[in-house]
Amino acid sequence: MIAPLPQHAAGCGFTPGNSIVHCNGALMRAHCRDGTTIVKVTGEIDATNVDRFSDYARRFVGEAQGLILDLSGVDFLCARGISVLVAIDDECRTAGIRWAIVASPTVKRLLHLVDMSDALPSVSSERQALKVAALQGHRQLAVL
Repeated sequence: MIAPLPQHAAGCGFTPGNSIVHCNGALMRAHCRDGTTIVKVTGEIDATNVDRFSDYARRFVGEAQGLILDLSGVDFLCARGISVLVAIDDECRTAGIRWAIVASPTVKRLLHLVDMSDALPSVSSERQALKVAALQGHRQLAVL
């Protein structure tokens, strides 16, 4: 499932055959697995595309039981990208959505430098992220 692009994202290229959004040095695509939306981003997230990255990733909050933001292929994440991750975390917590970030070494290093590595649910693989999302769901059920 690919949601419609916001108007200001018109500068991004969209390839319907493989559902990839090309956006100023970043490639973004989303798919669903086991009731969880997985948003995979590769390339660089910088000042030229961070708003489009934000819009693309945030529109999936609440669309499924869980959200995995796979940044394992991200080579660069600008400082505003951290603000986007914090906003997604806030939105997921408010909506009761299970979520996790699959972090590349670059993203892990940046999260560590800004002291957010423990505050955001960051893991090393999609498989691990699916497990984290499942555990979060079990904890929520236990609280109910």
